[in-house]
Amino acid sequence: MDDRLETAYEAKFSVLDMDVVRKAQGASKATGPINEAEQKRQAELMKQASMAVQSALGEQASATGRRVFFARHGERMDRVFPAWTRLSYTETGNYKPYDMNMPISMVPRLNGVNDFYDDPPITELGYFVSQLIGRGAKLNCIKFDIVYCSPALRCVQSAHGMLKAFTKTKPKICIEPGLFEYMGWYKEENLNFLSNLEMVVQGYEVDPDYFPVISCADLKTKYKNETIEEYYKRTGDVIGSILSKHPKSPCNILFVVHAPTLDAGSRFLTKKAANIPDANDLKQVGVHYPFGSVVALEENKSDSTWQLMHCALPSISFLDCTNRIDFKFFNRP
Repeated sequence: MDDRLETAYEAKFSVLDMDVVRKAQGASKATGPINEAEQKRQAELMKQASMAVQSALGEQASATGRRVFFARHGERMDRVFPAWTRLSYTETGNYKPYDMNMPISMVPRLNGVNDFYDDPPITELGYFVSQLIGRGAKLNCIKFDIVYCSPALRCVQSAHGMLKAFTKTKPKICIEPGLFEYMGWYKEENLNFLSNLEMVVQGYEVDPDYFPVISCADLKTKYKNETIEEYYKRTGDVIGSILSKHPKSPCNILFVVHAPTLDAGSRFLTKKAANIPDANDLKQVGVHYPFGSVVALEENKSDSTWQLMHCALPSISFLDCTNRIDFKFFNRP
């Protein structure tokens, strides 16, 4: 890359190739007002950098086949506010948020607040990060041709946010229960998802005509007692079945799922060894794939293998927090 573009490139994609906890240097990182000449110079550098990045991405797109984007849902309400179902509802059952990071209104559920125990919504920040992911895709000229989503409310809301950036041509969200996370974490009978009709009524861009690989009923019965190995196999089988429906390329497919599904799906496509986490490690997978993290894989036309796209989307960082995945864990043998 041209040295003249380095500063502006870092300003736009400040966490792609640098330590996010190390303070960056350069005029583009200066605080406070800058003079008009410097503003114009930075604006021009930003324009050139953006064109250079988009040109490189365009060349890459012409040489590849299908692309898959595994995106984890946004920040969960119950992770930030563990007692929210008790503290934010009045005695009459009315929802009243007590923190600005809580949604202003809440999706009505068939069984009231009980349905949120195993199917929580996302926070305001979680929704905002989801919109930033969509914005990053649009800035990088990535248009999602189709979206597949876990039936979990947090995933549906995140997918809705990601698609906000695409106002003209917005794909429908295909609800696929087979993409739900490890069923071994849900031994009780409280796992109730919104129906497709309920999602449509609530304004989510769900495709009511999509026929899933695994139905909600089968998920709750046939896979209720699955092992972790069986969960990884289920994920791979579902993704393989979905990809068989989209053989043509180029094609950008977005999966809005859970942290373990990012790991299971990416290992399935890259044909990595079955280094499956044990029960304790599986609970920590969310540390390696943070809220809003994205794993992008592209297919090589020559041999149909899949490889990681390192800079498909710009990362999202705030102080010492980032949505970047743990590549050491991702690349484990």
